[in-house]
Amino acid sequence: MAIWTIEDQENCVKAALFGALFVALLTGFQLLKDISLFWFQMSTLSDVFGFGILLSLIYFLVKVRKFPKLLSYGWKIREICGDFQDEYLRSRFQRATTLAFHLTITIAFAGYAATNLINKHGDPQWISFQLFPLLTIFIGTLSFYLSLRTVLDEQDEPAQETN
Repeated sequence: MAIWTIEDQENCVKAALFGALFVALLTGFQLLKDISLFWFQMSTLSDVFGFGILLSLIYFLVKVRKFPKLLSYGWKIREICGDFQDEYLRSRFQRATTLAFHLTITIAFAGYAATNLINKHGDPQWISFQLFPLLTIFIGTLSFYLSLRTVLDEQDEPAQETN
């Protein structure tokens, strides 16, 4: 059985942060692109947000080139489930996952209800076929990223204070 070291656990959190930020950037720019095009008919602004999508992809490729092992973390069942031996990492990862899940479910339900209300009582042209699914993914990954972004920094602070 392989040893699940603290370095592996930290690399798993770093990979989760990277993945969440990349997906949040990608879906956020696509969401803004769709809103600016479908709601406000501003094709120039939509093209600017399209350029943001390209920048997100460039960010992804640069990070992967600098740290090629980044994509190898987070794919084992213990990493997916957040089965960390370090109590601090485990509790923070589970809290971030729970918050992201609840926000995703809430936005998905609100999006479903809003879509039906707009289709029945409003202007259906305001709804893109991907607007609410993108919003759902964006909110979930952004909350996951924001919940985990300071985990490794905060974990090192108590260790430095005791020395």
